[in-house]
Amino acid sequence: MHHLTEEASLYHKTTLDNGVRVVTERLPQFYSVSMSVWINVGSRDEGDFEKGYTHFIEHMLFKGTEHR
Repeated sequence: MHHLTEEASLYHKTTLDNGVRVVTERLPQFYSVSMSVWINVGSRDEGDFEKGYTHFIEHMLFKGTEHR
């Protein structure tokens, strides 16, 4: 695990051994944690053979509704 943390920051950035980047934010006033996970997948990571796959999957997963 590789830590990219500044001591004074409320944010904690970690890169796991498998390349997954995790950012947590400490919110002491709410006694809660916010967490985001980035995985390098998407159109910028597609090769020539895969071009368009991510865009297609995005439309399949996030179809609009009648009102949006």
